[in-house]
Amino acid sequence: MIRAHLATFPARRAILADTIRSIAPQVDRLFLCLNDYDAIPAWLDGFANLHPMIPESDLKDTGKFAFDPQDDDLVFTIDDDILYPPDYVERTLRQAEAFDLSRSIVGYQANRWTFKKAQGRHGWKTFMFFKPCRRAERVDVLGTGTACMTGRAMPRLGDLAGAAGFVDIRFATWQMDRGREFWVLPRGADDLRRNLPEDLKATSLFHTVATSGRADLRAETRALLDRIGSRG
Repeated sequence: MIRAHLATFPARRAILADTIRSIAPQVDRLFLCLNDYDAIPAWLDGFANLHPMIPESDLKDTGKFAFDPQDDDLVFTIDDDILYPPDYVERTLRQAEAFDLSRSIVGYQANRWTFKKAQGRHGWKTFMFFKPCRRAERVDVLGTGTACMTGRAMPRLGDLAGAAGFVDIRFATWQMDRGREFWVLPRGADDLRRNLPEDLKATSLFHTVATSGRADLRAETRALLDRIGSRG
């Protein structure tokens, strides 16, 4: 089965349908975590392969992992502020054939910890999903809004406890513990398109969590960097 997993929340209500319309025709089932919703919106009934649920508490981005796949399923974790091209699933799976998905996870948004000569120090090289990338490259962190993996390689919700808001960091550490590699895939400019209006930018996890200085986020990021450094 080819499946997509998405988590959202009420502030993104106006853009949710655009994302669903872009990805639902490409997968067998689309699983949707409706954080902080009081009820499942009636209009979602218009998508026959959509499986929505409301969690007991706000799972934030970890809600993408609230659904358990079968080991042989192919899972696309996606975000509600991205528009996916009509051939996204087919193209990704075709490119994934170059990798062993039992030990690799592929995607389009990524970061690599690297030495930056201009600054004379290490820092993150970021591969933005909406910018071109000429070739596949190994990376250290893969964004879970544009990732593809087997069901066997997908962590369960319990593995991500305490990581709501910074699931990509925990995801990277969890996969590293299991010897899996991350690869960012080639694409052209705007193959995947941003869909976050100016008035919603303040709702992004970058603003609400990544730049918050939270102690738990700093600790997990430092632990990940220590692991990357020891790997060489």
